[in-house]
Amino acid sequence: MVGMKKIGLVLVLQVMIYAAYAQKQDSLIHLQKLDVTGANDSRLYSGFTIKLVSNETRSYHFDILSDDKSLTHHFQNPLPFSAKGIQKRDDAYKIAQWIINEYKKTGHWENMIPPHIARQLGVEFN
Repeated sequence: MVGMKKIGLVLVLQVMIYAAYAQKQDSLIHLQKLDVTGANDSRLYSGFTIKLVSNETRSYHFDILSDDKSLTHHFQNPLPFSAKGIQKRDDAYKIAQWIINEYKKTGHWENMIPPHIARQLGVEFN
């Protein structure tokens, strides 16, 4: 019985250490400065501004801002089935426009785009 308690304590401590390490790594990733792809990488669409951002892996992310330029929503990778994320600027704009259209229909932000919609939009993904 005492041996089981020791094993349980060791397992709990390991899980806590791994969780603390994962949070530290995740925080470091978010603190890295993202390179803006250029001053012209934003477009107006249906009352919103889509602002593209690329990172060191050359994939695109985007922010959708409302008319008053306050952050409405940040999208990290709306293609969860694609390990590389959004690889082309035009694909990022297509996805952002689809998300805005869905928001206008439903009143809530879609965080992911289904694979069949990505195919309909002609978005390339791996």
